[in-house]
Amino acid sequence: SVVWYSDAALTTVVGNGSSFATGQSTAGVYTYYATQGNINGCEGPATVVTLTISPFGAAPSVTSQSACFGSAIPNLTATGTSVVWYSDAALTAVVGNGSSFATGQTAVGVYTYYITDTDVNGCESAGTPVTLEIYSLPTSPVAANEVVCEGSAIPDLTATGTSVVWYSDAALTTVVGNGSPFATGQSTAGVYTYYVTQNDGNGCESSPSTVTLEIYSLPAAPTAANEVGCEGGVIPDLTATGTSVVWYSD
Repeated sequence: SVVWYSDAALTTVVGNGSSFATGQSTAGVYTYYATQGNINGCEGPATVVTLTISPFGAAPSVTSQSACFGSAIPNLTATGTSVVWYSDAALTAVVGNGSSFATGQTAVGVYTYYITDTDVNGCESAGTPVTLEIYSLPTSPVAANEVVCEGSAIPDLTATGTSVVWYSDAALTTVVGNGSPFATGQSTAGVYTYYVTQNDGNGCESSPSTVTLEIYSLPAAPTAANEVGCEGGVIPDLTATGTSVVWYSD
């Protein structure tokens, strides 16, 4: 014949029987007093019993991450005590534990995870969303090769793109210019190869376009012989040995 009271004076009955549904749901400490009676109708002293509802654990602190496709993908990290990583907002699929989580993602896309922390009372926090975004690379810039003869004005190289960078090596380790146009500074005969990339607003650099500047060496002067003739006589033509010979008066 168990009776439940909400006060130590045993004046307010809130339940009867061995099982008592308190109806409480918010965090707090709720105190009740339980007595029992015997067959003679006598009620014994009260036993104090508490229901403690602990609050949610504090949400862990976490920062979203981003990376460019093909670069090193950073781990997601969180500050907490017993951090658990889930792949769904319903917190049904655990994908990692601990403060550092390697997602294993490498393809372009946005990946969302939900992390919780569990406190000393065993209460798990609500899930905090965090994202890893892997950006696609921009396309390679459009650039045209240039050719010129040695001794004439050397044209700049140009490329169409955003935040254009010029390199002298295919490994893209040596920057020789930024922006378009690019003055190579070359003047002697030869073929000069450069590699040009562009960067997007996410800080991702494209694969390079290869562009060349070819400076042709000048041909040797043609071989020609002076001629003499007498006025009134047959005047000989002038002749020269060479290719695509052109004659000038000055």
